[in-house]
Amino acid sequence: MVMDRKPTGRTSSMAGGLTAGGCVSLTTTLAAVALLAKLVDMERVAWENVGYGIAAALLLSSYLGAITAYGKIRRQRLMVCTAAGAVYFGILLSVTALFFGGQYEAVGVTAALVFGGSTTAGLIGLREQKGRIKKIRFSNR
Repeated sequence: MVMDRKPTGRTSSMAGGLTAGGCVSLTTTLAAVALLAKLVDMERVAWENVGYGIAAALLLSSYLGAITAYGKIRRQRLMVCTAAGAVYFGILLSVTALFFGGQYEAVGVTAALVFGGSTTAGLIGLREQKGRIKKIRFSNR
């Protein structure tokens, strides 16, 4: 395996990074839903538009969790970001089972949003970073 950086020993294990990503995703979700509830309470957002806010919260939470997990692990970007999305989706399913008695609704849409956000985080950084090539101009003097 070719490394373009020196190992510094500052990376986390896979489990530690995915745990950190799951915690960030869950915290972001709670903060976004609390903000959305406050906006509905203040009548700035109509109840019919809450679904759009929830979709945005799921996308943002999965994106930030995947970025955090990769920032801790620092290798295999796409796999780590997808795994972070799977961890977050598992957390959402567990919360539904624990607090709502297993009444699963719109699981497919939720899975698409979560994996869309985490995969986006993985794909954004995959592009190779090529520096500018300076052209040397020769003059015929």
